[in-house]
Amino acid sequence: MSVFISATGTDVGKTLLSSLILAKYGESLGLKYFKPIQTGDDSDRSSAMELSGLEGSRFLKNYYSFRFAGSPHYAAELEGTEIDADELARHLFSIREENIVVEGAGGLMVPLTRKTLTIDLIRQSEIPLILTAPVSLGAINQTLLSLEAIQSRKIDLKGVYFIGIPDKTTEDNMRTIIEWSGVPSLGFFFLNSKERMSREQFQEECSRKFDPDFTLRDAIQ
Repeated sequence: MSVFISATGTDVGKTLLSSLILAKYGESLGLKYFKPIQTGDDSDRSSAMELSGLEGSRFLKNYYSFRFAGSPHYAAELEGTEIDADELARHLFSIREENIVVEGAGGLMVPLTRKTLTIDLIRQSEIPLILTAPVSLGAINQTLLSLEAIQSRKIDLKGVYFIGIPDKTTEDNMRTIIEWSGVPSLGFFFLNSKERMSREQFQEECSRKFDPDFTLRDAIQ
């Protein structure tokens, strides 16, 4: 079964979560990685490949790549083109039974075109969703709003995974989000800083801290 990794916003931790899943379960579950839309020079596909340590054949080519680091609809317009959201939705629907970690671009409400949002693509693809959420001050509002949007569209949500640098609000943030939304928590991964980890650091942190009770693994099988 494929799983769609989205988030409450940009730079919340979608690529990190995707890489953690691939590093820990890529071999045992036969997982592949697919980022349909990449904007900007930094390649999340390359980052996930580097961090996870899996062979390159497991990382599928982006469906669309744009030079400008911005919302996909605008990045496409700057290059004089438009994303075919219907075609992309059909493609994702066709691979939903495969073992693929699909990483979205930005947050749920990011436009792919002037008429289609990322959350619409998720709904049309019928791929189960994991929402990546932050843990620090402000997490409650943006996460509950995202969950309300998901629930109103009746998307198959596996749960919320929390990622970020903890602060004094973190413990209550996570508790409050789960209590108000009623959705499962799939776990958390706390960071010490925003600095990028080396592959060695990442692999050590993954084996030591990520999904110790296999809650997330069980959700995506």
